[in-house]
Amino acid sequence: MHPAIIAFSQADSKLASLIVLIGDLILTPSYKPFESLVMSIISQQLSAKAAATIKARVKLVIPNVTPELVLAAEEEAIRQCGVSYPKIRYIRDLSTKVITGEVALDNLQDLDNTELLKQLTSVKGIGAWTAEMFLIFTLGRPDVMSIGDAGLQRAAKWLHTLADRKDGNYLGEVAPNWAPYRSFASLYLWRAIDMGFVDSGLQVESCAKPNLLQG
Repeated sequence: MHPAIIAFSQADSKLASLIVLIGDLILTPSYKPFESLVMSIISQQLSAKAAATIKARVKLVIPNVTPELVLAAEEEAIRQCGVSYPKIRYIRDLSTKVITGEVALDNLQDLDNTELLKQLTSVKGIGAWTAEMFLIFTLGRPDVMSIGDAGLQRAAKWLHTLADRKDGNYLGEVAPNWAPYRSFASLYLWRAIDMGFVDSGLQVESCAKPNLLQG
């Protein structure tokens, strides 16, 4: 059993119950961090279907997505794939910063979350949310919480039936209990949204700690 699940069973009985309801979820790190960032920028503000189409076209133009090859590619060739001019500028800015070492993708293991987020958000077109998703889904960092993610805030409010807050920061009330595995908690909250639990108003009852550990 993953240590995160054991920790949740002790720290948050409702999250533990949600884990039982949903089943095992895992983080699967990618081995192509630069390409992942490029594709994240391209996908911004697009539907999943449109993003997939454009990314596939880009891969035909730049089969091996590296900083050097992105900079060498003709701008119009990338534009013809469906990538907007601002996004082209963003991925070129990322490429330049990786080459100069301002964004240190070659020694990611040496950077903590705070420093890496700082470097990533120095790139035009990469905001805090995009950088946090990179840490979770590309690097598999276990303890990342995206406070600015509206879905996570909504799911946290639902899970713990929290009272309305003017600041909308429901995660601030419960997420500290999920450290050092907040990325895993996020996976379960997102899945609860995808499965319709949050919008249905389903109430997750607290389960006894031994039930989860024995399951």
